[in-house]
Amino acid sequence: MRLLFVTVACACISVAAPAIAQARAFTLDDYSSIVSVGSPQISPNGREIVVSVGHDDMAKDRVNEALVLIDVASGAKRTLTFDRQGVGEPRWTPDGAGISFIAPYGSGASASDQVWVMPMDGGDARVVTKAKNGVAMYAWRPDGHAIAYLMQETAPDEAAIEHHEDYVHVENEPFSAQRNSVPIHLWVQAVSGGEPQQLTRGTWSIYPDALTWSPDGKYLAFDRVPDGRFNSVYYANVAVLDLATKHVNVPDRRWSLMAAFSPHSDLLAYTAGDHDSTLLQNGLAVLKVNTGAVRDAAPALNRNVSFFAWLPDGGFIASGDDRTSGALWRITPNGVARRVDLGALDFGSGTVANDGAIAFVAASSQRPSELYYLAPGSDAPRRLTDYNAEIASLDLAPSRAFTWHNDGFAEDGVVTYPLGYHAGVKYPLVLDIHGGPIDGASTTSFSPLVQLFAAHGFIVLQPNYRGSDNLGFAYAHAIIGDNPIAGVGSDCVAGVKALEATGAVDPSRIGVSGWSAGGWTTSWLITHYDLWKAAVSGAAVDNAVMQYSLSQIDSLMPELVGGITPWASPNGMTIYEQMSPITFVRNVHAATLILSDTTDPRVPTPEAYEFYTALRDLGKIVAFDAIPAYGHHPSNPVKNRLIDRLWLDWMVKYLGSP
Repeated sequence: MRLLFVTVACACISVAAPAIAQARAFTLDDYSSIVSVGSPQISPNGREIVVSVGHDDMAKDRVNEALVLIDVASGAKRTLTFDRQGVGEPRWTPDGAGISFIAPYGSGASASDQVWVMPMDGGDARVVTKAKNGVAMYAWRPDGHAIAYLMQETAPDEAAIEHHEDYVHVENEPFSAQRNSVPIHLWVQAVSGGEPQQLTRGTWSIYPDALTWSPDGKYLAFDRVPDGRFNSVYYANVAVLDLATKHVNVPDRRWSLMAAFSPHSDLLAYTAGDHDSTLLQNGLAVLKVNTGAVRDAAPALNRNVSFFAWLPDGGFIASGDDRTSGALWRITPNGVARRVDLGALDFGSGTVANDGAIAFVAASSQRPSELYYLAPGSDAPRRLTDYNAEIASLDLAPSRAFTWHNDGFAEDGVVTYPLGYHAGVKYPLVLDIHGGPIDGASTTSFSPLVQLFAAHGFIVLQPNYRGSDNLGFAYAHAIIGDNPIAGVGSDCVAGVKALEATGAVDPSRIGVSGWSAGGWTTSWLITHYDLWKAAVSGAAVDNAVMQYSLSQIDSLMPELVGGITPWASPNGMTIYEQMSPITFVRNVHAATLILSDTTDPRVPTPEAYEFYTALRDLGKIVAFDAIPAYGHHPSNPVKNRLIDRLWLDWMVKYLGSP
């Protein structure tokens, strides 16, 4: 910490003024101070908001979450849940008299996630559902007398599992699968008690991202997939269940997700794309259930809708990436979309009251997420929480948009200059490449890793390459072709060259890094461009054939190359080898750190081992740090911080500081 002292002479007496502390930079120790704010739910009358607030507990390596009630007028807060682990999915009861949520019920191995209801006028929460295998998602019937919920079915080989005679029938299960996939189906439970009723059955499954009742209680809508395998999300369709006949109808055969009934009519909204590929951005569609008529809710939006909610007038709020921001639009009932000016805020998710008031969470480059409020019809957000004031008080580097041109595209990304930046001085540069490679973009939202780099004297560039969903359908579609990663790499290099042209970058100290598709791009760049002094390649697609053969998302690679597979297509193997960094591994000159979870089903861990072994045998500077975890990225706070520390330390070691 730096202190500034001022000395004033007066009548031969020297008086020292009080020390004024200057804000310090963000450090790894500050990770535990970041508070997560999410799942906002505004009351039907718009007067109160419940949010999920999470604090990292580094000693126990977990996130302690609580539901907090916030008064809109005064900002007063009241914690609703104490000492409960795994609390989530808050909802207001239809009459606004209570809050429901999902939390474990029972103890030890017998505990399972169930729906609880807590009255707002006092009293303890009580458990409502009796789901044998736990609740994955739920929705209130509009009359408030019943709850629909999603539950994974009991494994058909349950007895075989108990007697160790089970096996995995692979089909397209990932290499890491230890159990056969089991479908998720729909149940309903009366709030007053009694036995739950199963509403759907079959080998097909429900993807647990949407569940919605029609306002008259006659229909339930959800996202139907062919089976319980993770990969089946690529074949999802919105489906409607008629409660009277138990018939399930799939009215729109396009890839579609996020079904939501209008609270006032038989209109059903969802995201859908007018294209064959599930990799590309989706607009907002509206179905009239009684007639089957479908229309585009915002024909001119040309952005990937990642969130939406109905407004009382039959329009919507919708959000998605727009250039380098998480944007919010108001969409009128006749389809006109107008962007709401949120200033430096990046919209996260939101909720709408009966009067049109909007509660939402958002972040900026210099403040992690907080809760905000938009009065009915207003475009001026008011911040209601101050959970991340400690982080916001630090000396944080602002992030801003940076643009360039490549291959006929006007491209962009986010640039963050180091703390203490001086024009005319050349700084080391680190690329932080986002994952995907679709349905995402780099925005100016708060990033702990970016702030660490800036505090250590690095310029950070976060490029939005083709396939990113922030620049419209044509840019997203441009990733598809014989060698998609080559175009992605070209976009990133063009961004580096444009930034170099400003005179701020030391061309002898450039590092490249990323996770998932960002890792794939990193591995590609170090095998095709001799620009890099250091690289961190995390959860990277290093071998496209292995990715297709072993991953839980085996449909991804064929989608990127127009349906071609390595085995069934005449030139398939050549195409897959050409987009695999391992094919060109001899070209690597950058000091490379490889990161991966020890069991990653999405980007199979053997790819990292192969890439590491090749670099090691070729005598390259390489290290491989495998994180003991299952999944595509660790979810616990200690390992999240560990990964960023390893990432930062590698760049500091090989790029130095200004």
